Formats: sequence, C-alpha cells, structure tokens
Amino acid sequence: MLKRCLLFLLVVPMAAAGAAATEEAEPAARGTAGLVALPFAAKNGSPSRIVCSAALAHWYSIEFGSAVRDETVRATLWYDPGSGATFVLNAREDRMPIQALWCGLYGHAWETRAVVALPQRAGVAPPPLNLTCTPDGGGLACQ
Repeated sequence: MLKRCLLFLLVVPMAAAGAAATEEAEPAARGTAGLVALPFAAKNGSPSRIVCSAALAHWYSIEFGSAVRDETVRATLWYDPGSGATFVLNAREDRMPIQALWCGLYGHAWETRAVVALPQRAGVAPPPLNLTCTPDGGGLACQ
C-alpha cells in the first residue's frame, strides 16, 4: 500500500506537469492574414555606413541591412491592428514580435544606436516608417 501511495505521489504531479506543458505549446501564428504591411526605410545621411536591426523575442536579433551614405535600408514590417504588435516574418512566415528596433554605425551599431519608436497601439495602422539617420555626437539620430 505504501508503494502505491508513493507511486501515486510521483506520477500524478508528473502527469499534471506534462499536461500543462502541452497546453502551453501553441503553434506560432503564421502569415500576414489580419496584418497590415508597415514599410520601414532608413536613409543614411551619415558619412559612415549604418546598419539597422531589431531585437525579437527570446533575445534574438535580426539585421535588416546596411547602407552607405545616401543609400537606404529597407524592410517590410507587419502591424497587427488588433493588438498593436509589430512583427517581422521569417522564411516560414512565423510572426516574430519586434521588441526593439534601432540603427547604428556599422561595426558598433549597439553602442551608437538610435532607437526607432514603433507603434504599439491597437487601432488604425500607422504610416510607413521613413527615416533619415544623421550623425549625432558619437552616434546616430534617426527621424
């Protein structure tokens, strides 16, 4: 009887933990259905090369590209009017939420970054992000 009680005390919590893990493992949302395209463009008004990147969920970042003077870094972001979230899609079209977006000087972009404010309000889709990045002290200003 004692063995059965001990076995019960071990098996029930493990089964409950497994059920909870199964409930949490929802597939990632994919595709652009319900989303609005949000064009991103950052023209380099600096004499140095710039690079624009975004931090995604789980401390992963993605680079949108780099540009020399008078060139433009371009990307298509996706805005969800229902939640106000902004996404970038990977090759499988998984929606990867953007936590932060910035442009900085190539080679040390993080230290010289200009943070780009993203819309985070549910409702009407925001206008395209058309920026010009210019020198600002030892870094960039993108407006």
